Amino acid sequence: MRKRRPIDSPPATYGVVTLGDAGCAPEDAVPAGSAPAAERAVSPASPAAVVDAGPGAGAPLEVAPPRDFRLPRYRDIPDVGLYLEQVVAYVNGILAPLGIPPLTPSMVSNYVKQGIIPAPVKKRYGSEQLACLLFVACAKTALSMEDIGLFLGLQRVTYDIAVAYDYFCDQLEAAVAFVFGQADAIPDTGVTSSTAKTMLRYCVIAVANIAFLARGFQAVRDAEGVDGEGC
Repeated sequence: MRKRRPIDSPPATYGVVTLGDAGCAPEDAVPAGSAPAAERAVSPASPAAVVDAGPGAGAPLEVAPPRDFRLPRYRDIPDVGLYLEQVVAYVNGILAPLGIPPLTPSMVSNYVKQGIIPAPVKKRYGSEQLACLLFVACAKTALSMEDIGLFLGLQRVTYDIAVAYDYFCDQLEAAVAFVFGQADAIPDTGVTSSTAKTMLRYCVIAVANIAFLARGFQAVRDAEGVDGEGC
């Protein structure tokens, strides 16, 4: 079994875990001296970019990448002050192409009560709250709310909100492009290094992989006429 790198010394790029990485089958094992998992990038022609619908199901199903997915940078987030319903519509509209579960007004109110995001001013939410909510909505697909609260606390004592949020945008968009076979690597962002940046990098890679899995399973359900309700 290969040793994992220390969390504060990440390789240049990362990728989805293969069967060989998990030791599931001898024929899938990674030969000694071969490129790291991240460098075995997922390309449109790679088996990882398609989903086999099962025996007798015909040709594998392609997992389509999200269309028109782009996060607004901090300078582009409205700072006029949005009311709660407007906030929810804004965040959900941006994240819909990625298939992120939508926020609800009650969820946002709970995040304020828990101190996860800053409180609104006279019931209006500005750019800082919106940036935090965009991150929270994505991160909660992979992390617990307790860990997200710790994450944001670490960010606040390490980086300015605008810097941290824009780094999140760059890394998530790059991770999505990589996982869905549209890029060969996930380039780093900025020139500084820290545990907070490394943790964020791993977080967005997890979010991208979860989004890929959700689309892959949905492709199988669509092909088999399954509604996804379960047995």
